[in-house]
Formats: sequence, C-alpha cells, structure tokens
Amino acid sequence: MAMVIAGRAYVDGAVRHTRIAIRDGRIAAIGGNLSGDPLLDVGDDLIFPAAIDCHVHFREPGMTHKEDFFTGTRAAALGGVTAVLDMPNTRPPAMTPEALQEKLHRVQSKACVDFGLYGGIGPDSDVEAMAPHCAAFKIYLSGDNDMYVPPESLPGVLARVRHTGKVLALHAELRDCIDRSPSTSLAEYQSRRPGGCEVEAVKTVLQANATVKSPVHFCHVSSAAALRLLPQPGATSGVTPHHLFLSAQHSFDLPAMGKVNPPLRDEPERRALLALVAAGRATLLESDHAPHTREEKQEFAGAPSGLPGVDALLPLTLSAVNRGEMPLSLVHRLLCAAPARRFGLNKGHIEVGRDADLVVLDMKEKPVVSHSKCGWTPYEGMTGVYPRQVFMRGQKIVDEGCFVGAPGQGERVA
Repeated sequence: MAMVIAGRAYVDGAVRHTRIAIRDGRIAAIGGNLSGDPLLDVGDDLIFPAAIDCHVHFREPGMTHKEDFFTGTRAAALGGVTAVLDMPNTRPPAMTPEALQEKLHRVQSKACVDFGLYGGIGPDSDVEAMAPHCAAFKIYLSGDNDMYVPPESLPGVLARVRHTGKVLALHAELRDCIDRSPSTSLAEYQSRRPGGCEVEAVKTVLQANATVKSPVHFCHVSSAAALRLLPQPGATSGVTPHHLFLSAQHSFDLPAMGKVNPPLRDEPERRALLALVAAGRATLLESDHAPHTREEKQEFAGAPSGLPGVDALLPLTLSAVNRGEMPLSLVHRLLCAAPARRFGLNKGHIEVGRDADLVVLDMKEKPVVSHSKCGWTPYEGMTGVYPRQVFMRGQKIVDEGCFVGAPGQGERVA
C-alpha cells in the first residue's frame, strides 16, 4: 500500500485539502479519499513542492574547509531544497570528462539531496565529450579563471553547446568594464563593478546568440536594467535572494560578508529588482551559495567574493509571501516549476508521476540561521519560513528542523 500525506496542498495552482499517495518515490495519485499506510495528516499545514536550487558552489574538491558535498546538501535539505546543481569552479575545476567523473565518484556517497554537476568550459573545450557527464555548462565573461570566454569566442562556444542540447549558464559581467582596483568597502566595490557591466554582457551574449540560438541562462542577474532585457527566446534569468533582500547599505557583522559578484546594489536598485521579480520578469531564483570561512572574510580588500544561502533560499522567499511582496504561485514558479523545466528535472509540481519531493510548511517566521559548514549567514537578524518536514522521493529527510536523512541518499538526476 502507498504512503499517503493529507493536508492543504498546492495543486494545479491553488491550495486545497487533498491527499497525496506516494509509491516508489513518485506521486501515484491525488484525491480526497485515498487511503494509505502510513497515513500522515499534517492538518492545516501547507504541502508544497520542494525547492530546486540550480546554482550552488559546494567547494568539493579542493576547498572543503569552506563546505563539502555532505554539509552543503544537508544545508539544502534543512532549507527545503531537494535538488541542486553544483558549479564547476573547484580545485581542480570540473572542466574535462575525467574531472567530472572523478567529482561524481567523490560526491555521490555524500549527497543528502538529488544533484547534478555543471561542466566548466573555455574557448577550446571539448563540450561533446563532457556533455554525458554534466547537467549544463558554465562560462564567465569576467575573471581570470579557465572558464573565461572573451566576447570574440562566444559564437563558437554557443554553437558547440547548442549541438549538445545542454543549457549554457553565464556569469554576465564584461571584464573590460570592471575596475579591478582593490576596494575597502561595499560601496566602493559595487561602484567598480557597476550594473552597466552586466547590461553590456547580456547584450553581448544575446547578439552573439541571435543566429546560433543556443539555450542560455543568465545567472544571478543583479540590476533591473539587465533583467528588463530578459527573458528572450531560449534565454532565461536567475536572481538571488541576496540581490533581492540585501543591499550595499546593509550592516554586516564583517563588511566583507556582503562581498559578492555581481555586487550588492544600492537600496533603490534592490527595490527595483524586487519589483520586477514580483511582476514575473525573472525566470527563476537561485542561491549562488558560495561559502567562505569567517576568517577569510576578515579583511575586505583581500576577502574572496561569495556568500552562503542555499538553506535560506526558500525560507526568505516564503517570508516575502508573508509580507505581501509576491504571491505563493510566483514562489512555485520561481523555485519549483521553472528550474525543473529549464534543467529537465522530474520535480517541481505536485502531479502524478513526478518525484515526491515535498515540504510541509506552517508559514511561521523563524530567525534565519546558518546550516553551512562556514558557520555564518549574511541574513543574520532576518526571519524566514522553514519547512517542518521535507520529503525527497517520498523519504522524510527533515523532521521538525532536524536532518533525518543520510549521506548517499541523494542521486544524480541531471
């Protein structure tokens, strides 16, 4: 007999009392009169699809003092995220079939949630050989790493990726318009990486892709002007919670805790971005979880860029629902339906045949806390809606704020 969860569920775009039968990890039936063993009645709590985070940096291999695949996926689970896509800028970077296979071998026994791996590429990478081993590809239009692709190489890279059928994710800031002089404050840092660098990068990619028509995804769009250029046919956008809910004027315990690329924007720009997201302009939300230790964030000029957030992605967005900043239907699209569709995951909806990835919510606010190995959160002092229970393929992995799953329970799904 199937397991059944009963309660108020978000089904077909509305909340209604129903029962959800789960068999072999998938939703087998939905209806008011289903019986099951066991039968879990969650009362007036909300049953909602679990979130998908298509942009995390879990730092394995090479930087596991910051995070590792076990601690990162456990943090994801505690925040109601049951599938993640992990970025390739590790040490060594995941830029060859062999590196991707080695990374998979290393992390699959540690994964607490389902996952996929990005493959990093440069101007001359063999994307055809890498494609079977990765969920999507990633390049940078700025920086000094091996995944930097100059504008003149974009058409060739886009064409090769198109033949694989994979999505190409981009860090969209043009290198040539960034002032890379050392900064000593958030205000100075963002002034040296202005939103115009992002706008020009988006325009450059869209122009290069006009005839190629490769599927592209613009990561962590931080400026309203750049988001207004999207979406375009085949081109999607992601926005992070730190760009939605934090600004360069935010007071951090250590100023470098807010140092991130693209940088936090001024408060009026943050509000403009939030308004566009609330109006449905963004394709999806993603955490860009990129932890560093507190020690590494002590001195601003030398501190690495990036901040943690996979465990706060869903809680902070649900808190925006409580404040009336966006409807629950938009949260479903941004964190569940759209990432599942974009990256080909059988998740994101309470529908028959989908993976039974569910969260149980009481919609009550709790202080944001860190579940990351790095031990801190940029959202200290804020509140979020944390799931009471989390199910991944029908298995309970979080119960009343405690992780009850196991490493190795997550599977490669992309």
